[in-house]
Amino acid sequence: MTAQTDLLARKLEHLRRMRTYLTYSHDHVTQMTPINWSQLTPEQHQTLAAFRVRFSDFQEQLGKTMRAVVIEEEQAAEPFTAVLLYMEKLAIIDSKDRWKEMRELRNAINPEYEEDSARLAEFFDELARATPQLFVWQENLEHFCSETYSIGRYRESPPR
Repeated sequence: MTAQTDLLARKLEHLRRMRTYLTYSHDHVTQMTPINWSQLTPEQHQTLAAFRVRFSDFQEQLGKTMRAVVIEEEQAAEPFTAVLLYMEKLAIIDSKDRWKEMRELRNAINPEYEEDSARLAEFFDELARATPQLFVWQENLEHFCSETYSIGRYRESPPR
């Protein structure tokens, strides 16, 4: 295993751990919908805050892992749009535009300072709807790394 594929294997493992935490938060948030912002308990506010951070961190780590694949494949890794286009070519993501929409979504609002409760509820609802797509992309990346580099979750027995 090269140093780059070893790094890639560690990034994939980190993504799997992060997914566990994001799944936990996502499950709790979906149980809270529809969100009535004015009636949230402090614990529910904490759940929403954790979900937002975990979503953001997961997408960030997924992007870093995709960049590591691009580097291993000796493709252009700058600007990040080049990474997204290569991931689209490999069918790991559906489209660079969808990735960017999700990135913009997570950066669109700061819940600590937003006062429009309808906008906050819509924001968290959109994050919750976008989460499964991140998981699909992570799985696609895992499959690619398993098949191409024999690293990742599926190296022993690929899914059918």
